[in-house]
Amino acid sequence: MENNTSSNILSPVHSIGYVIDKVPFIIEKLGTEYFVIVSIGYYYQVYDLDHLRIKYISVRMPEPIENMTVHYEVVYISMGRSIQGYHRFQKVIDLPNLHKINIVGMFILGDYLISWDKSIVIVTDIKNKCTITEIQIDIDISSNIVTVLHPISYLNKILIVHSKGCELWNIRTNKRIHIFASLDSAILNSISSVLRNSTIHNLSINFSTAICSNHPDIIGIGTKCGRILILDLVNDIILSQFQHSPEQGGVTTLSFQTDKPYLVSGCENGDVVLWDLEKTKVVHIIESVHESQVTHVSFVPGIPIFITSGHDNSLVQYILDGVNLTPRELRSRRGHSNPIIWMSFYNALPEKGRDILCASNSPTYGYLGKISRIQQHQNRIFSQNTLKKKFNESCFLPFKRLPPIVDVASAASRHYDWANIVSVHEKMHQVFVWSGHSSVLIPRYLTLEKYLKSRNKNEKSHLLNSSITSHAVTTSKRLLPIAKAVGVTECGNYAVVGYSDGTIHRFNLQSGLHSGEFVNKNETPRSILAIHISKSTLVLSVEHDEFNYYLSIWSIKPIKHLNTSTIGKFKNNSNSEPFVSRLWGVFIGFGFSDGRVILYDYQSQIISREFKCTESSITDLTMSTDGRWLVISSTNSEMFIFDIISSSLLDWIKFKSPVIRCIFDDSNTFLVTSHSHSNGSLSIWANKLALTLNTSSDGLPKQPTKPILIEDPPSNFISDIKANEKLSQDNESGIPDCMQTDPTTSLIHNTGNKKVDIAEKKLKSELIELSGLPIATIQNLLYLDVINERNKPVEPPKKPEDVPFFLPSITDSKFDDYGKVDEIEHKKSQSKINYSKETNNNKSVLESGFKSELQILLSSIAYIESNKAESEDIISRITKLLKSKSPSGVHLLIKQLGPLSGGDIEEIVNMACYFEYAISLKTDADLLQAYLHIFLENHSDVILENIEHHDRLGRVIESLNKSTSADWAKLQNYLQDISCFLKFATNIQMD
Repeated sequence: MENNTSSNILSPVHSIGYVIDKVPFIIEKLGTEYFVIVSIGYYYQVYDLDHLRIKYISVRMPEPIENMTVHYEVVYISMGRSIQGYHRFQKVIDLPNLHKINIVGMFILGDYLISWDKSIVIVTDIKNKCTITEIQIDIDISSNIVTVLHPISYLNKILIVHSKGCELWNIRTNKRIHIFASLDSAILNSISSVLRNSTIHNLSINFSTAICSNHPDIIGIGTKCGRILILDLVNDIILSQFQHSPEQGGVTTLSFQTDKPYLVSGCENGDVVLWDLEKTKVVHIIESVHESQVTHVSFVPGIPIFITSGHDNSLVQYILDGVNLTPRELRSRRGHSNPIIWMSFYNALPEKGRDILCASNSPTYGYLGKISRIQQHQNRIFSQNTLKKKFNESCFLPFKRLPPIVDVASAASRHYDWANIVSVHEKMHQVFVWSGHSSVLIPRYLTLEKYLKSRNKNEKSHLLNSSITSHAVTTSKRLLPIAKAVGVTECGNYAVVGYSDGTIHRFNLQSGLHSGEFVNKNETPRSILAIHISKSTLVLSVEHDEFNYYLSIWSIKPIKHLNTSTIGKFKNNSNSEPFVSRLWGVFIGFGFSDGRVILYDYQSQIISREFKCTESSITDLTMSTDGRWLVISSTNSEMFIFDIISSSLLDWIKFKSPVIRCIFDDSNTFLVTSHSHSNGSLSIWANKLALTLNTSSDGLPKQPTKPILIEDPPSNFISDIKANEKLSQDNESGIPDCMQTDPTTSLIHNTGNKKVDIAEKKLKSELIELSGLPIATIQNLLYLDVINERNKPVEPPKKPEDVPFFLPSITDSKFDDYGKVDEIEHKKSQSKINYSKETNNNKSVLESGFKSELQILLSSIAYIESNKAESEDIISRITKLLKSKSPSGVHLLIKQLGPLSGGDIEEIVNMACYFEYAISLKTDADLLQAYLHIFLENHSDVILENIEHHDRLGRVIESLNKSTSADWAKLQNYLQDISCFLKFATNIQMD
């Protein structure tokens, strides 16, 4: 296997759908705003508290993040035994191998970084990067340090909370001050209460978490048996105790409200409990905030808001409202907590190609949601609260969340009209309906209950497997057939459902009513594997019996059986053989357990292509939207990309884990994959053949002979060759190693520095680069006269008719000097004479030696034309000077050139030389054309008068004309080629 990332087609771009991992988040205040820092594997990202939107994503870390803390704008992270600190993209501190074993936690105390592992606490001076104190805790092997706290106003002291107790230490003297004995008695009381209460199954009374309160002497400690202890540090007594219910389990996290006596605790089952410390009672219980245990909960200082996170890839913000301070969900960021098993682009206008509709399953529940390719805050999990409010009364469903999802179908064309998404669930007869517009479960489902009752009572539906019963309360509903597959017509009017008894039924999606059954009297019903609906409203049902796989084709309106074809042999009699089927236009692909893939043309009823690429089972198939490529993934974590026409292998890739699902976007530019190791996230891969400039001569890459091991995409994406080269020069630029761009983040992989340099030089020689300035800036340069004329005042300002009220109306006599009028007039005339002399002197100075910055730079061009390096320096300095000036400043500098402004003709020639050389560099093309327009507008008369008498001026102007015309002709040819290609590709009639 080739251990590199030189895939022929795919290049990693980024991952989407990841909100937060199991590392506790951090809340930090900068100025007047609060920010939330969360970890997502190898990265951390920063949310603003007001909107929970991403403000910043870090660089990729060398290893997965295990712990985090923050001090102002510096984020400290621990990875294994090492700690690093980052100020945005810059690594400011590196403490390698600080501990002998993995670090458990850390926090900042003034200039010190306090970190701990299982039994040792280390105090590090951040400025000097040296260890100040190392504290060894005397605990047995079964115990470990839970957390380390610093109570308010306890100078140079820390609380070390371990599994069996709590100790107060002085980090200056490295001495233990006190062991809190009251906790030992609390442990004994907890043991006796646990033994008395037979309903509590968790007999572990070890401490699991601790937190400081706003009071300097009060801390809260949680235990694994669900007990919460409020400890007074000064008197060493337990002030109060609280107990979780047996269903809630142990205490995983605690947080005190800063301005009110409330405490919030997180539970192992995902509940969050709000406690009143004064009344020592429960205020409110928020059930099922997270699907698994609560990782962290924290109040925002000074604000009645607390934030929770869990193992379910979600971050939830609650606010305490009303007199009773009832917690209300304010905003949240939720993602899928398990691998995504189904996905499809949700092409609803105006969201076409932006959102991905996806489904995931936990061991007991199924979830449907959307993941946005554009903005993370638009990701959402569809609400199932309808089950709690309406379903239970009328439908008798014995659960609060739907079981794992088996199949999903949707019609994006009905996004705004009615509920347009249907889902089939494990061991459920009912097919549930969702609204894509509202992102909620609708209180309506598709069922055969009324239809079967209306049929002849003596006719019994035969079940292929009578041992399988659906989830229901009543016996009659348990006997209903289980839904196995579903399809929805593109118009969104009909949903077609296949059941475990082999029957297929049609439903009206808007009303939910049964509207027909697909019956073939000549054949016995078979097990339904999949339902596909073509754009021509043909229903294709994939079935199997004990011997073969079959494809049956039906007309949906009117319902009519057209034909049935045998696809392949069914080898496994246990009904659990892996099998995949996907529909694309007139082709339907089948993936078998032995690694074979068949591309079947159901209109001609022939096998168009057959591929045998692996011995493992096929997990998914997808075809590019133009019908050129077929992508095959297998259970051995490999992916194969075939060219369908030539049947040749284009790419062979090896991932970390098997691909569960993969799809191309509408433009074939990106491939989206979900993997078994990526809980809740999707990987985006770029099609290099669609994004790079050059391909091989035959249009196809060389066939691989070995699989290419490829890494996961990063959370952020850099695709600039210049950025790659700059970040790789670590020793010269001082940029840390962790900021070096991973080669997996570039669309054009660096197979060698020499090849990259050659490719870049060739690219620069063929392209014309723009300045990147806003179009308004260039328009201001070109139309400055028009702007000045437009902004000229209509009439001069008028003098005020009345004297303002704040000016004195009575003259003070001590300032009167009426007797010296003649002397004043004499001074005025003398000042006019002096001003006239000064003006004449200034004029003589201007004529003799004064020059502008541009004139000084231009005077050097004539003497360095033979020296290319110095010429490039002068040209860049002139361009930089003109860029730094305002539009009026540029006009003034150019107008000051030439004989009409006191200069000579050489300045005009040198400026023309500047344009000739600068345009040849093919950079800042739009800006240079604007400068050239201003130059010719002001000096064209001088050029025409002297072009015949000045040989150098004539040569420069002629060369400038040729280079400008050649560049425009080349660009015009490119535009014509593009126009011709687009007209050909879109079947537009040529002009």
